[in-house]
Amino acid sequence: MLVIFSTGAMAESDGDDFVVADGVTYFCQDMRIGLLRTWIYTPDGGIVKVSNNNVQAYRLNGRQYELLPLIDRCGDTVDHAFMEFIAMRNGNRLYRYCSNCSKYDPLNGEIAPLNFVYRYYVSENGHLKLLTEEEVNGDALACYKVKVIKDNKRK
Repeated sequence: MLVIFSTGAMAESDGDDFVVADGVTYFCQDMRIGLLRTWIYTPDGGIVKVSNNNVQAYRLNGRQYELLPLIDRCGDTVDHAFMEFIAMRNGNRLYRYCSNCSKYDPLNGEIAPLNFVYRYYVSENGHLKLLTEEEVNGDALACYKVKVIKDNKRK
């Protein structure tokens, strides 16, 4: 399973953060993700430990992630990964997946992305579809009021 988590990652809450694990929603102040377990620090001072395999969704600092099937261009599921929920319109949901954003830098303990490669998915009627490059550059994201800005200066 692809995991975007890094060992010892820590996040501070903005007040609306949560973790969904085993079908239960835990509101959290902080969240620490380890190699095998996630520690959820609740607003009342409690600590809940859950297996990373049981985490289905989470929201940290205003960004929401959901565990979804990773679909290739042929429509086959190759794995499951956490995708960022971007927008919703007419019951359809837009997600973004970064396929090269989890390069861990052991020198400073941070994730140091070397090359952002984003792929966009749309969930329609419970089915996930990978958008083609032409759809992303065209009007497919416009109905969600999303504009992708390419940074050609990046090395």
